[in-house]
Amino acid sequence: MAPATSPNIVLILVDTLRRDHLSCYGYGRRTSPCLDRLAQESTLYTRAISPGAWTVPSQASIFTGTYPSRHGVDRTHPYLDCALTTLPEYLRAQGYRTFGISSNFWISTATQYDRGFDVFSQSWQLLQAQSNPALERQRRRDPGYAGQASPSSIAERVRVAANRLEAAFFRRCCAPVMAVDKGAGRVNRVVKRWIKRWTTLDRPFFAFIHYMEPHLPYRPPVRFLRQYLDAREAVRARGVNQHALKYMGKRVPMTGDDFDLLGRLYDAEISYTDHCIGEVVDGLRASGLLDNTVLVFCSDHGENLGEHGLMDHMFSVHDTITAVPLIVRYPGEMQRGTEHGLVQTLDIFPTVASLAGRNGAAVNGMEALAGQLQGRPMPPFGAAHPFAVTELQQVQPPISTLQRRYPGFDWRIYDRSLSALRTATHKYVQGSNGTEELYAIATDPRETTNQLASDPERAAEMRAQLSSWRDSFAPAVPSDSTQDLDAEIRRRLQDLGYIED
Repeated sequence: MAPATSPNIVLILVDTLRRDHLSCYGYGRRTSPCLDRLAQESTLYTRAISPGAWTVPSQASIFTGTYPSRHGVDRTHPYLDCALTTLPEYLRAQGYRTFGISSNFWISTATQYDRGFDVFSQSWQLLQAQSNPALERQRRRDPGYAGQASPSSIAERVRVAANRLEAAFFRRCCAPVMAVDKGAGRVNRVVKRWIKRWTTLDRPFFAFIHYMEPHLPYRPPVRFLRQYLDAREAVRARGVNQHALKYMGKRVPMTGDDFDLLGRLYDAEISYTDHCIGEVVDGLRASGLLDNTVLVFCSDHGENLGEHGLMDHMFSVHDTITAVPLIVRYPGEMQRGTEHGLVQTLDIFPTVASLAGRNGAAVNGMEALAGQLQGRPMPPFGAAHPFAVTELQQVQPPISTLQRRYPGFDWRIYDRSLSALRTATHKYVQGSNGTEELYAIATDPRETTNQLASDPERAAEMRAQLSSWRDSFAPAVPSDSTQDLDAEIRRRLQDLGYIED
């Protein structure tokens, strides 16, 4: 069991959040007052890079401390069923109680992201359905699993039916005419109950709290929308296209004014999420838990809002996608300030694991992870990376589906995997179709000018670095098993634009 003095660990992840749209990172609009206050008593990492370009591989990297090509979790195999130890599994083995709540259908019991959690909730479910193949597999793998016992088959069928009925009612009756908060508001109601429970525990806890609001489609609450749009602009914003594939497939033209309105909707979602995070932080502080808690705030990836002719986060490894916020409030007052070295979100696992023992010493079992973790403890407890890598291995949705659904546009231009090697000053991007790009990030942060021809020596050096990095480990070979997803999960992913009919 972890020592009584081991810190609690709270990981707050906001889906699809760009670093450059937070006011604590210098954004012009004050989108994140709660996070701004948190950053003043934390370490704010200015060069945090996601190892993946969308949710499934990025989140698997956070939970395993490895790169996407190592863990193999991606579009054709979205299941976290690899042999690697996950962060909640590791902490649970050290005596932590583990709690998780997700608002993204990819991060669910169906895709086995509940591994290692004593309690795992899904914000879209009215009634939490606990009996499912993922939980049963976990019990067979871990006989000591402390989660709730599976309910009877009749009770389970009732829960599933109730969830489907509520989802259908929301989709057909509520969503067209009114904003119903089934995301951050429901998450916070659960977490507030958990905080009361955490104060009674005789051991430390780990909590994973996932918010979805900055993800398309944008439907911010009115009081946050009014911060960015007046009544006339709000009417216009309701008519702005939010279907990324229709824009990129040249079905729907969009102007600079359209993207300005879209960006304001995005910022309103960020402000609402920031407000909800502030409630959680205040709850931890009021309960007396915060000062013995490592509080990690991050995103899985960013978003394109018209940059590079793109929307959403499907086909790109530009900094609009890969540059993510990372703020860590460490216990005590010594580790505060700004850290400019390169770090990656896969460093979260080794960082919190190294802090999970008494007085910051590694807990028993850390040595066993030495062959797994590709990240490292972050400054001030470790060194920054000389370079960071982002991988986009499989485009989502698949190109064949896009060609069928949106004929008339040649989607083959996106039919490639991408690997980006990022240093403090430059980024080198290599495509599986033979394309190469080189950007001087220090002087060209928007990545507008490809310097491959004008700086061939640097390109050759970074190409060799990327090749050497690839040769340093054996990549996973995932199977094609996307079709195994539950019908309800597939329908919800279609609503978000991840899966096309």
